[in-house]
Amino acid sequence: MIADVDTVSFFKLGGLEHVFVANNPEEAKQHLQELIEKPEYTILITTDYIANKNRALINEIIEEHEFPIIISIPALGDSSQPITDTITELIRRKTGIELKSE
Repeated sequence: MIADVDTVSFFKLGGLEHVFVANNPEEAKQHLQELIEKPEYTILITTDYIANKNRALINEIIEEHEFPIIISIPALGDSSQPITDTITELIRRKTGIELKSE
């Protein structure tokens, strides 16, 4: 997880071990660049704010690397929505499978 200190603390309390605090989008970008080089990280969770501010890098990672899969969530206490890439779209892009809901 790469997120603000409050969101990271919440997930740490829930048992998540590998968390990285990003106080601004530049720190998040640095963490993203470091973590894509580590094959043990197959899923990265970040906040919508960080994902939206680093959209170009995240799109590049998604297009050029099979892993990690990057998922964005609202920050703790936030109700923001991601600008792009829903989970369904991410699955379609990674697997080629189109999911349809009824």
